[in-house]
Amino acid sequence: MNTYRYTPKKVVEENLYFSIPLYQRLFSWGEEQIKGLLYDLKNHFDPSNDDGTPYYLGMLSCIKSNDRYDLIDGQQRFTVMTIFAIIFRDYYKEWDGFLDEGKRLKFISRTKDNEYLAAVINGQTEVFDANRRMDEGKKSIADFMISQFSTGELRTTFAKNVFNRMSFFFSELPSSYVTNPSSLNKYFEAMNAGGKGLEQHEILKVRLLQGEENKEHLTRIWNAVCELNRPVIKRNDVDTEEDYRSKYKQAISLCRNNRFEEAFDLCEDSYDSEDNNEIGSIGAKQYDFKQSLVETGERCLISFPDFLMMVIDLHQNLSGSYSFYRKELLNIYDSHPIDNKQDFYDQLLFYRLLLDYYIVFKEGDESANKYDLIFKAGTSAEALKQYQSMLYVSQTPFYNWLKPTLEKLHNKPAQDTNQLLKWIKHIDNSLHALPKDIDEMTYDKGIDRYWFWRLDYYLWEHNKDYFTEEEERQIVDEYVFRANRSIEHLHPRNQEHNDEWNIEDIHSFGNLAMISQSFNSQQSDDPVTVKFARIMDQANNHALQSIKMYRMYLDAQKSPSGWKVDVKNSHQAKMYDLLVKSYMIEE
Repeated sequence: MNTYRYTPKKVVEENLYFSIPLYQRLFSWGEEQIKGLLYDLKNHFDPSNDDGTPYYLGMLSCIKSNDRYDLIDGQQRFTVMTIFAIIFRDYYKEWDGFLDEGKRLKFISRTKDNEYLAAVINGQTEVFDANRRMDEGKKSIADFMISQFSTGELRTTFAKNVFNRMSFFFSELPSSYVTNPSSLNKYFEAMNAGGKGLEQHEILKVRLLQGEENKEHLTRIWNAVCELNRPVIKRNDVDTEEDYRSKYKQAISLCRNNRFEEAFDLCEDSYDSEDNNEIGSIGAKQYDFKQSLVETGERCLISFPDFLMMVIDLHQNLSGSYSFYRKELLNIYDSHPIDNKQDFYDQLLFYRLLLDYYIVFKEGDESANKYDLIFKAGTSAEALKQYQSMLYVSQTPFYNWLKPTLEKLHNKPAQDTNQLLKWIKHIDNSLHALPKDIDEMTYDKGIDRYWFWRLDYYLWEHNKDYFTEEEERQIVDEYVFRANRSIEHLHPRNQEHNDEWNIEDIHSFGNLAMISQSFNSQQSDDPVTVKFARIMDQANNHALQSIKMYRMYLDAQKSPSGWKVDVKNSHQAKMYDLLVKSYMIEE
């Protein structure tokens, strides 16, 4: 392997093949990270300002292993490159050579991931045990190509540019490192010290400490707040819920009184020791899916780089919006240097405590979609949890609602969950103006999916007004918000086995609901009779995909023959009326 710049094209020309070792984490990039990279690539290759320079993806570290290279650092980026290839080959056939029928990338001891990639690459119509993250990534890329480029020619040009000009470097390590895990550890320590081949927030960590006398203390604060996979204050076995809440309240109060060292002592003292496992010991363990969620930071609603960028925004009073959060972290730091480093670290700790205490977090394995909240004073704890969960899954950019919420909490503590819920509702209302005409909220006019999530929340909150039977209310009460992305027509567009509706009625808000992509694929254009049977099954199992869809089912008297245009219209009027009322917040 040479030291010059590589591209997907160069990888094909040099016949390079790669493996991902067992101890590496599962693929963890989500829609925001993938689309963030796609937007950056699109902007870089924009014909209006394209100066012909490569787009640099960074350094990938590897070790030669027989006829392949083991990716020690960079497996997430290389996996994304592979998913790019699956979609981009439809527009630029040379990407097929990068995939090489699924041979280019192999996962050591992860047979299901190998089988999934091979099945998708080779066009198998039925894929069992699909990798959910990769599947969602594939969908995000496909959606991006359609939504961002108006013609096939533009899509081809983009796919070709990425193939020829998306660039990266390889750092090849000695093969002896494979049998000597301590050498690998030293290599990563050296990278950390030099700021090379690291994520931008890791480089920033080094730069922030340059010239600072109190490096050890600042490093301890950073290491505590960056671990978003765990609470910054640990709950001991003997702590009651109230004991645990009291620790957070005390630490936050100390921060408000500028006693940051004492607040940090509460955080540090809650952890007895750090986990110092070496890479070699990880490789020998059986892979634990639940543990992988902890390792990848799935507990928190945002990543640490996102959190770090938000604190810089707040600390420097930058009023950052979409364009700000699309910039590279180091460029933001260079443009807005931080003079008082100690104060910045203190505020980093303060905002992290606020994030932990007042904002929902995910618990259990990710498929459960369960959320919890430490702050529970008052009568609206469950409603606060549900509303924040709704904002999280509705894909509203996190900084739109989370940043002003944390800023308000930084300036003034919330008396109870009732007050904090009102604050967040006011913030959310200011971000979304309800269309004045229900006829604007149709499928063919590209209705904002947010309205379905918002409606589900208010149907949940006012279930006593909209569900008459106790069993119905219990089913609705147990609803959990999920990141559903597909709009379902209850009366299908394919009307072969149904009554004939006008296309305007089929696409109208009253006939629509939000469900998961997988459930939508299952439903397809099935007749109403089949759809109603599935909704009944969801209700019986207290596992609703959509509260609105459940209300549609009940409005039709639980009978497919009852879902008529007039019933749909009545349902639509009630739902729009509820959305109107949702803006009237009692003070």
